[in-house]
Formats: sequence, structure tokens, C-alpha cells
Amino acid sequence: MGDFVSSTAFAVVLSISFGPIALMIIRQTIARGFVSALPGALGAAVADTIFAAVAFSGLQTIKMFWIAHEQILSWIGVAYLFFLGAIIFGKRISLTRLNKSAGFIPVFLLTLTNPLTIVTISSYALARGALFEGIEFYLSLAGFLVGSFVGQMVYVAGGSIIRTKLIDHSDFNMINRISGALLIGFAVWQGRSLLVT
Repeated sequence: MGDFVSSTAFAVVLSISFGPIALMIIRQTIARGFVSALPGALGAAVADTIFAAVAFSGLQTIKMFWIAHEQILSWIGVAYLFFLGAIIFGKRISLTRLNKSAGFIPVFLLTLTNPLTIVTISSYALARGALFEGIEFYLSLAGFLVGSFVGQMVYVAGGSIIRTKLIDHSDFNMINRISGALLIGFAVWQGRSLLVT
């Protein structure tokens, strides 16, 4: 049971750090409500769990693929963030016509373009100094899924609180502009980091 608890705690900490995924989930919650953001939160949690499965099972070939293609995967993520930010920034539509830009697939794919996650999870596996086999492997993966989902739910809950405070949803265009600008900012920041390294 200790494997489940420690993996859950680590995954919560890992997923609770604010970034573009959190921003997308918060925006989705504000726009469409609590239930609408759940697929995106699950998408991020499943992607984190896949990274954990790779790290825990010691699949060096797959890990090396992610690490070897870190630059291209990171640039894909930057391009997607910039594109998404520009689209959201320019949206001038009502809440009833807002599409689910933070659904399962978009959030899942965006999370998978972050090779830093597998490095972080691999570091956790090494720090534990344990071989994840048998029931330990499955308990650790379950812990990652639960912990990552709980971490994402912090942002869903935050978005729900913000949504309840918004009496006049007519200024959703302003929320779009702020969200879009922040996503573009994340893309520029990540792109600049890639150029520096």
C-alpha cells in the first residue's frame, strides 16, 4: 500500500504545478462547467500514468526515444500551444457555442509532448531505489493515475469557483483574450528555453 500512497503523493505534486494544461482546464471549467473539464483532467492523468508505466517498467528503448526526440516533441508542444493560444485569443463566440478545446484528446496529446515529465518520473523511480514488479507496479501506476487526476481536479475546482463568481458571462471574450495571451506566453517562454539550451 505504501507504493500507492507515495506514487499518489508524488503525482499530486507533479501535476499541481501551474502551466498550460492547468490554464486550459481552468478555462474549460469557467466556460462550460465542472463536468466539461473532467475529460481534460483525465487526459492529463492518463498521459502522466503512461509516462510512469514507461519509467517504472524500465523500458529503456522507449525512454531513450522520448529523451532523444525531446527537442522535436518540445517544439511540437510549443507550436500547438501558440496555435491554441492564438485561436482562443481571437474567439468571439458565446458560451453556448464554445467547443471543448480542453477535452481528453487535446490535453492528453499536449501532456505527451512534454518529455521533461518522463525525466521527472524516472528520477522519482530511481530515487525510490525499488524495482516495480508485480503488485507494486500496478499499485504505483494506480497511485499515479489517482494523484495526477486529483492534482488536475484542483484546477477544475478553482475554475468552478471562478465560474460561480461570474454573474455576467458576457465578458467571456475577455477571459478568452487573457487565456489566449497566457498560452501564447507559455509557448514563447518554452520556445525561448529551447533556444537557450
